[in-house]
Amino acid sequence: MTKLMHSFAILSALAAFGLTSGAALADKVKDSGSMDATFTKRDLQPIPDQDGHALIFSEASGTSANPGGLLDGFQVTVRDFVDVSNGSGPQKGYVIYTKDADQQVVKIDGMVATTMKDGQPSVTFKGDWEIVGGQGALAGLEGEGTYSGYFTAENAFHVDWEGTRSLASGAVAKQ
Repeated sequence: MTKLMHSFAILSALAAFGLTSGAALADKVKDSGSMDATFTKRDLQPIPDQDGHALIFSEASGTSANPGGLLDGFQVTVRDFVDVSNGSGPQKGYVIYTKDADQQVVKIDGMVATTMKDGQPSVTFKGDWEIVGGQGALAGLEGEGTYSGYFTAENAFHVDWEGTRSLASGAVAKQ
């Protein structure tokens, strides 16, 4: 039996026994979704002698939408900080998706921008995300992509995201 035929036989056997799925054998899968969240904590820390400069530490919770994807209907917790100067600056943090025993942790790194629109501040943000951990059915996944969002109210926001995900090298998918 050639090496290629032997590899195919092993993969077929694994799929037949439910140790992996056909989708998990693919290199990368495109994925996209959104979330709506409301701030549960916000701590604004002005920086002395730096007019308009502050650190904002926040936590928000909400629900994700990912129709046909792995994260649809998950509870979302966003923990981040923004180093703002006159309303704009870098954003770093984590998004934690949770449903029962399944969890995924995503690191975010982006920028927040505040502009004036009709005399009111308009806050938007965008950046990159990367899966950094997971438990349960979401263990062993890798992924990365981009996100963008905007405030829908003073204490609420909407985020759209897109990217790719794949099974980490050597990981076994759970059905």
